[in-house]
Amino acid sequence: MSQENVEIIREMFAIVNERGVKAATDSLGDMLAPEFSLEEAAEVPDPASYTGRDAFIANMAKLEESFEELRLEPVEVVDLGEKIIVVVSMSGRGRGSGAAVQMTFAQLWLLRDGKAVSLRDYATREEALEGAGAA
Repeated sequence: MSQENVEIIREMFAIVNERGVKAATDSLGDMLAPEFSLEEAAEVPDPASYTGRDAFIANMAKLEESFEELRLEPVEVVDLGEKIIVVVSMSGRGRGSGAAVQMTFAQLWLLRDGKAVSLRDYATREEALEGAGAA
């Protein structure tokens, strides 16, 4: 199941970049467990937590609305079985300002039975590894 989990994550990123957040959630929405939870990194302004598929979709749509030319590229995927760490390069242009934005952060996904149960954002790969208990 571990390799399948990695492929699910890669497919999600590909669809987001090719067709947008809505297409990805429409195509892969069934991969989110009903109790899915998202916890933003402490370093973002006003970090928040979200519970449920609809809350995740709304949060991703908000991100997409804030940026033009939004790209979320997985630059590294660390397979830890049920836990997957993805180092993400995010780029885009601020919708209001037109300013270029480029940042790298890490995500810790937890998948069970082919469904994403949770996602936690971290500022760095090392923090995500520590969060996964692998550091």
